[in-house]
Parts: sequence; C-alpha cells; structure tokens
Amino acid sequence: MNYFLEIPPTLASACLQHATLISLTANTICYRANISIINQIRQSYTLERPSYLENASAKRLNEFFAGRSLAQAILQQHFNCSMYISSMQLKLPIWPKGFIGSISHSNEQVIVAISSQSEYLGIDIERIVETSFAQESSALILTPFEQRLWQAEISQYLSFRKYLTLIFSLKESLYKAVYPVAQNYIDFLEATTVEMNIENQSAILKFIQKTRQRYGLKSEYEGYWQFNNDDVITSIVQSN
Repeated sequence: MNYFLEIPPTLASACLQHATLISLTANTICYRANISIINQIRQSYTLERPSYLENASAKRLNEFFAGRSLAQAILQQHFNCSMYISSMQLKLPIWPKGFIGSISHSNEQVIVAISSQSEYLGIDIERIVETSFAQESSALILTPFEQRLWQAEISQYLSFRKYLTLIFSLKESLYKAVYPVAQNYIDFLEATTVEMNIENQSAILKFIQKTRQRYGLKSEYEGYWQFNNDDVITSIVQSN
C-alpha cells in the first residue's frame, strides 16, 4: 500500500496566498513562491518526513515541502481536488488521474505548474549563471548547432551566459515533460534547440533520431521562456 504525506488544507491555502500567479498557457495553472516564506508558514505544522528524505539537509526539506504544499494548494483551489500527491515511499509526485504537473526550485524560489488538459508538461527555473561558468560548461550543454545559433542569430539579443542558462533550462523542462514516457535520464546533448523566436519567447526543440526512436518521443517540442531579474522560467507544454 502506498501511504501519502498529508498536507493540511489550511497550510496549502496559506502558501497560495503568498505565491504569485505566472502566466504560461490557458490550460495551465502556475505559481511561484519564496521558499523561506513558505517554510515560515510550515513551522506552525508538524509534517511527517518521507523515508527518502530521512537524511536530507534542511535546505532540501524546505524545497520539498514548499513544492508539494504549493502543488497541493493549486489542486485544491483551482481544480477542487483534495487528493494528496506526495508518497511516503516514492520520490516523484503522484498526480491524480487526469492531471499532470511539474515542480522546480532555484535560488530560494519554487515554481509549480499543473494542468488537467495537457498531454505533457515540464517546467524549470534557473538563476542566470556567471560568464566563466557558461564558457566552461558550454560543451556539456550546447550542441554544435546551438553554438552556431547563438553566434549567427541570438548573440545580438542575449549575452552568452543568459543564452546558455536558457538552453539549459529549456532542456530541463523538456526532460521533465518526457520523463513519464522515457522513464530514463537523457543527456543534454541528445536534444537540440533548432529554432528560437526572441519576440514570442518561444523555441522548438528536437531529440536526436536515436533517442526519439528508443523512447517513442515526438518529432519536436515547443518551449517557452520568461526572464525575471536574475533568473529564467521555462516550460514545455502541449494541450491534448
């Protein structure tokens, strides 16, 4: 039997009151919140720690409870769904039938997106990396095509560190979106951003043929982004 972490409705509601609604698509509800604020709210409650977080750091626990509380709040307030999603044994959220969701953390921020009308959904938030890190890690993240794309088209709009962070985040969102199908880790160089529209803040990503055939993935995926101060939020979402 699978036991679930019970997050009180009052805690979920309080978390949502301190979160900001993010515009993604018409069929997706997305919120962003400060982890430390949600953690302060959580101190008034006693929540059981799942077995896989038995030795987790305080930072990891705060991220976990913030993400799951916010997800529970979105289901509760926007979809009238009170089912719990956090297994005490399994690490990944167990979304109720008919729902799909994604959670991401970065730099004391948590972001959660949930949809009841999407075929796949992945979301990610990343702090913009330093220039030195971008240069040192580019070969691990950017395919040769993506490097040429920046030089030929995107460099006049985005700095290299913003571009690399954006591509990294888009691929993180992509891998989250396809994980329910692939059920496996996919390397950053197995997907390429083949098109970018700066004005619409959208991109088209494709997997290499071998990866696409191995997991039965789609020929292409559409991604979106939005920069906010020192971070970027990306999403890969497709309605049914």
